[in-house]
Amino acid sequence: MTKSIHHLPRLLRPAAALLLALALTSTLHAQTTQPIPQSSLDFFESNIRPLLADRCYKCHSAQSEKLKGGLLLDTRDGLLKGGDTGPAIVPFHPEQSLLIKAVEYEDDKLQMPPKKQLTKPQIAALQQWVKLGAPDPRAGPATKPAPRDYWALKP
Repeated sequence: MTKSIHHLPRLLRPAAALLLALALTSTLHAQTTQPIPQSSLDFFESNIRPLLADRCYKCHSAQSEKLKGGLLLDTRDGLLKGGDTGPAIVPFHPEQSLLIKAVEYEDDKLQMPPKKQLTKPQIAALQQWVKLGAPDPRAGPATKPAPRDYWALKP
């Protein structure tokens, strides 16, 4: 039986609310820090990382000469944060993921890669990866590259 904290004496209510918040936070943290199954990591390493490196990093990585759309795909944080149009992926929901919509060429204004569409097996691999929760061992913050220090731009 669940009771609200309103039945507690007034002085104990803030402490009870704090304990409840801590319990919820630790539960959510535990859910998001579950170990990634090895099969999912293997799928990422054999199908997704090479695809991203080959077809996406030229425009969407910290090493890009010019970062396009503010989107970094070389870290998990970058994928989740997204770019100018929002988060690139919604784990477990490929139908809500902009990355999937872009590679499927559903929208005339959002088609990636722009010059040549991915193959059907490549698109299917990305869809499967997002359905799996987009497992990705790449850690680190999504950071945009520092501006280039060109001699011609110096006073």
